[in-house]
Amino acid sequence: MLIGLGGLSGESRAQDATMESGWRTVTTGMRHFTGLTCPDQVASLSRIQVLGSGVDRIAGCVYQGTDGTNAILRSHPVGTSAQITRIFRKRYAEAGFSRLETTGAPASGVSFRTGRRGDGTRCETLWRFTAKSADYTLWMVYTLPSQAESIGPLVAAFATVMAQTDTR
Repeated sequence: MLIGLGGLSGESRAQDATMESGWRTVTTGMRHFTGLTCPDQVASLSRIQVLGSGVDRIAGCVYQGTDGTNAILRSHPVGTSAQITRIFRKRYAEAGFSRLETTGAPASGVSFRTGRRGDGTRCETLWRFTAKSADYTLWMVYTLPSQAESIGPLVAAFATVMAQTDTR
């Protein structure tokens, strides 16, 4: 007589689906089969969604803060982030958004003014990073001037995540 263990293997259907998508649970986050590790927390932002792959993107995660800041970290095939940045710049300009001339961390990316949020200006910035094993982009939406001081530390925290991934 054969006895099936069914759900007694210790893995739920949700875990099976996670494994099939290539993600592995690590102590404080998710690790994609490509090596990109998306921590549960990056600075003040919490990971809220895992993103799938596509032609020009390998893996990614969405992060959100209680202050209205949102970020998307993505890995891309080596050598593709420049083209992705050009497409971002072109599409935002075609949509009628004006380039944001600023200082600090937003100035090191491609930034656009996309509207108003309360008493501030809603901004969206795309930063690109290159590494040995992959290219990366970090897209963030935030409000200036109220969140101006937090953007630099957030970008630095994500840069640390990317650097740690690239050494694995």
